[in-house]
Amino acid sequence: MSRQRSTSGGLGLRPRKHSRLLATLRVLSLLLLLLGASFWALLRAGQARAADVLVQLGEQLMRLPDAHYGNGVQQLWVNGLELQVQSGSSPKPPELVVAQFRGECSSRAALQLSERERAAVAPLSESGWFQSALDGVLVEEGEGGTAVVCIDPMGKPWDVLSIAAAARRLLSSNDLLELGRLRYAWIRRTEQGSAFLTIWTEGSARLLEQFPRDRDAPGRDFPELARVAGSQRLLSARLSDSVLGIYAHRAGSPAELALQYRGALEHAGYRLQAPYARGEDQLSYGFVRGSRQVQLSLGRGNGLTLVSLVTLP
Repeated sequence: MSRQRSTSGGLGLRPRKHSRLLATLRVLSLLLLLLGASFWALLRAGQARAADVLVQLGEQLMRLPDAHYGNGVQQLWVNGLELQVQSGSSPKPPELVVAQFRGECSSRAALQLSERERAAVAPLSESGWFQSALDGVLVEEGEGGTAVVCIDPMGKPWDVLSIAAAARRLLSSNDLLELGRLRYAWIRRTEQGSAFLTIWTEGSARLLEQFPRDRDAPGRDFPELARVAGSQRLLSARLSDSVLGIYAHRAGSPAELALQYRGALEHAGYRLQAPYARGEDQLSYGFVRGSRQVQLSLGRGNGLTLVSLVTLP
């Protein structure tokens, strides 16, 4: 038994598999980031803390067209990965709503300990981070709201050895479902109480396949728009009739690439409106075609020019 615990506690991983586990965790963090419709948040990813990224995710998804309060469950597609999205409101203050979401997450995701194990770690429970680890819940607060994240093991045994075994299966399949289903909630204060956004996975979530490093991400290009040469598709997201696409260019300044993207949009029948945001290495434009509006944003950072295209209501 002692040998089993030693092997499972250390996951028994060779260096290559350990790096794959880290890569999977990094991709999970990237997924939370890329879900946001904010191009500038993506540019800041290298410097942003987890709290900033999670809060920006909630703020930006709340602004996506068709994600209005009180709607039924909608499907959000991100690089071919299907996520469920629902928004709502509550007359309760955000602190109580956050506590409700945290309690719901903890009831499903908390580490299962024996009485002896629980007594052994009791002195550490006073540390907030350790208690969060035991609860299996991440809570991040920001100026705009609070994010609550957990992995729901769906009723499976969730002791240390079971988690280690699930982690090994994750290494083999790259499927987050081996651990469970992702649960995410973002809550902010309103004049009437609170507004909240919830996101969750239902089926397979092969994260490493969704976000490759050296080729186009799965999904579709921005509709009716010719692909600009030299681009790599980082993100393809769709919520109902709303579309978001993010592309990376290793060559070309924002100003140079803006001319090419403007040409592609105008060739597709869009009319340029006045540029409404300019800055050092950052450009934004608005385009319209009938009732359809598109925002084009370009910025330089970390040796890349990133281009964002998103439909607006």
